[in-house]
Amino acid sequence: MGETVSKFTSKNRKMAWLTIALFTLALAGGALKGSPTTTVTAGSAPYGTYTTGPNGSLVATQTAYEVSDFYRPGLNAPEDLAYDASTHQFIVADTGNARVCVLDSSGTILESIDNGLSAPYGVSYDQSSYYVADRALGQILTFDKVSLALTKTIGKPSSPLFGKSSPFVPLKVNVNSKGIFVVSEGTTKGIIQLDLDGNFVGYVGANATPKSFQSWFQNLFFSPDQRASLLKAAPPSPSNLAFSESGLLYTVTTGDGSAAVKKLNTLGNIIMSPSYSLPKTVAIALDAEDNVFAATSEGQIAIYDGSGNLLFLFGERSDYAERIGNMQSPKALALLEGDVVAGLDGATGALVIYQPTDFVKLVFQAISYFNEGLYVEGEALWREILSLNSSFILSYRALAAADMKKGNYAEALREYELAQDRNGYSDAYWEVRNAWIQSNIGYVVFGLLLIVLLIWVGGLVYRRTAWLDKPSLALAKVKQWKVSKSLLFQGEFLRSPSDAVYKIKTGKGPSWLGATGLYVWYIVLQILNPLLTGYLFNSGNLYNTDAFQIVLFSTLPLFLWILANYFVAAVTDGEGKLKDIYVGTAYALTPYLLFALPIMIISRWLTFNESFVYWLLEGLMFGYCVILLFRNFSEVHDYSFWKTVKNLLLTLVAFVAFILACYAIYMIAAQLFTYLGEVIREVGQNV
Repeated sequence: MGETVSKFTSKNRKMAWLTIALFTLALAGGALKGSPTTTVTAGSAPYGTYTTGPNGSLVATQTAYEVSDFYRPGLNAPEDLAYDASTHQFIVADTGNARVCVLDSSGTILESIDNGLSAPYGVSYDQSSYYVADRALGQILTFDKVSLALTKTIGKPSSPLFGKSSPFVPLKVNVNSKGIFVVSEGTTKGIIQLDLDGNFVGYVGANATPKSFQSWFQNLFFSPDQRASLLKAAPPSPSNLAFSESGLLYTVTTGDGSAAVKKLNTLGNIIMSPSYSLPKTVAIALDAEDNVFAATSEGQIAIYDGSGNLLFLFGERSDYAERIGNMQSPKALALLEGDVVAGLDGATGALVIYQPTDFVKLVFQAISYFNEGLYVEGEALWREILSLNSSFILSYRALAAADMKKGNYAEALREYELAQDRNGYSDAYWEVRNAWIQSNIGYVVFGLLLIVLLIWVGGLVYRRTAWLDKPSLALAKVKQWKVSKSLLFQGEFLRSPSDAVYKIKTGKGPSWLGATGLYVWYIVLQILNPLLTGYLFNSGNLYNTDAFQIVLFSTLPLFLWILANYFVAAVTDGEGKLKDIYVGTAYALTPYLLFALPIMIISRWLTFNESFVYWLLEGLMFGYCVILLFRNFSEVHDYSFWKTVKNLLLTLVAFVAFILACYAIYMIAAQLFTYLGEVIREVGQNV
């Protein structure tokens, strides 16, 4: 009896395990076969979020979007996505399955269109029809939204204006009241525009041909016939497009490092491109405020405001398909109600839904006030944003605009500087300077008159009395000092560089020690430049100023040039000694040494309205330096004009060779030290 019970129990145990296994398989099969899976949610964002910080750098910020839903409706290599707000439905180009799918807001496939399709790459819609760009067929197909019947087929335009050799390989399509706009593979003339009947209208949004040194050289030296026989570089083809609610066209050119996204006006001219360009951008979408949502092929999503300022950048490429929120190969974006973002992942066939956080809602609300010119009304919102993230640069610009409207120009000046908005800074500084002039004009005039009076009285006293004889004698003694002679020699070099160089060569001029003092002053000016030059004309600032780098990159090239010139002259019958070149070059820089500091100070009083004064003074100063340097090399080597030109060109070649040699030595030394470090580390581990 016991043996029978044991056998029965063992048999039941096996049956139980078999039942559990079958039940598990059934559940797994049902999960794979059944309705789309929705995966969690808000609260977990497997990526960092960044915004633009000082000097255009990326700084971390609060999470902008979180994944709320993740759908797998059974798509195969989808290529495009559109969202119909009137029906709350997604339209997806399911390229791998040669169909177009209509999905509801929960990711369930409601309808499928495969009639006559081969390789649908782009989708769009209007009130009555779906539009499909089929790459394999080379056609635009329209389907009735109700019956899903094929209603029209648009092939390659037959218009002579289109061009017989122009390709028509539709990749993307977008429809609005102006017509049908098509992105065609290999079309370098821009976006193809058709009317609603499919007739060719023209091209819009063509990219410019990239400029290169080779093309510049050919245009400069080749004859018209030679240039005509050359194979001309073609501009890159647009890869995607979108329209704002106001009807302005946005284009995407994947691979364009300077402007992957472009906003065009009605004439087709570029009026905006994001300040932080992402060359691998593949798709964009726009909200009602013209905020731009862009996806890159690497899985990142960037959000720009209507002026192209980067607001948020999040997402990263993931090797794990099941890592929620990271798309492996984004193909399209669509915006739902409330700035909810839907992303289409071509690699996994997933539809990812991103919900905005409270922080991004706050930012979008503040931007809405800013776009409408309600700067004061939105001030509290921007201050709240700054309290959450003090590196959110756009906040300072908005607060500056509010202070400008309220007449707080000094505060606006500080905020424009924090926002690194030089145009706004110029406007605010003009107001601040104008107020100062109005308050102090009387003192300024009185001070100038007093200075003129003192000069006149001093001259009168000097001519009619002996009171200033002793100071004059003391000044004459000071002029005899070696330091004074070295400094005064600068004036002689300015008046007559030929005579000055002759004195240097014959030993009657200043010594190398005096020239070294001038080089020291030159280095001091390089350090003072980012500190004293007015903000409007200053490319550097306290954030990115490195005194060591300034000294290194201002003196090393100069001394390398002197050495290169000496070596070149030594093999081209030049008479100049290394000491003569060293001393002469220092004095040839006299215009810069004398006038750079005053120009820096003057720049602090100028706005962009008077920028021509700054650039004129700088142009005259550097132009005079170039002339003196040329005269110096010509006289020190006793060269003619054209021989001096030849010498300087060869010096340039030798200078570049020196730079390359130094770089090669640095790389070899770095590799050697790295290798020795690894050897020492391995020996230490073995010991």
